[in-house]
Amino acid sequence: MIDSHCHILWGVDDASATASQSLDMLRAAVKDGVETIVATSHIKHPLYPNTLETLSIALDKLHQLIKDYDLPITVVIGAENFFNHRTIELLEKNQFVTYNNANKYMLVEFSWTKNSMDNPTEYLRQVIAKGITPVVAHPERYEWVHDDYDIIRTWRKMGCLMQVNRTSILQLDKMKQANIFALKLLEDDLVDIIGSDAHRATPTRNPVLSDVYDYVSKHYGKERADLYININPKKIIKK
Repeated sequence: MIDSHCHILWGVDDASATASQSLDMLRAAVKDGVETIVATSHIKHPLYPNTLETLSIALDKLHQLIKDYDLPITVVIGAENFFNHRTIELLEKNQFVTYNNANKYMLVEFSWTKNSMDNPTEYLRQVIAKGITPVVAHPERYEWVHDDYDIIRTWRKMGCLMQVNRTSILQLDKMKQANIFALKLLEDDLVDIIGSDAHRATPTRNPVLSDVYDYVSKHYGKERADLYININPKKIIKK
């Protein structure tokens, strides 16, 4: 299995703070059968002003940790890139980070509540104009999307992919509406990828996928589970 959204690096955002915590996350992922993780730390100025350089340094440290403990797992670079009217200039300056630094797919995050100064659809168009396919992070968690369901169809028609969180599908998200919305997206076949969005080794936002793989297999078929957790994630990290 491939986890395409995971905050596995330590000391760079609101997730793992220490090497020990990241090691616990790695061990949890390995135990669950996860073979590849994309390290999607926040790039969210000014709170988390990460860059490709800072994230690459943090990833090098994680790679050494994996080597030291001989863990059978691969971790590649990525980022959860936060877009609003203040940060859009980072796209213009090529300061956001794509999946596996391949400049093909980019994980895009928006604000939970919509600011009148923001235009998410236009931001996605600008990403596409650069030849990059946007992967919208957890659309089920945005309050303003709940009131505009058709925007999901609009984004997919543009070529965007929808990444839904494991916790939302399993009804574990602290936002009740996100849980409801995630299942609606599944029912309407508007999901492209499922990720853990893990921030720690302990439940509920831990780096595991086998439970949601089993859930989707049971209710929607193994082919869709493979598509969301293996096939599409493999596609977006290919160089």
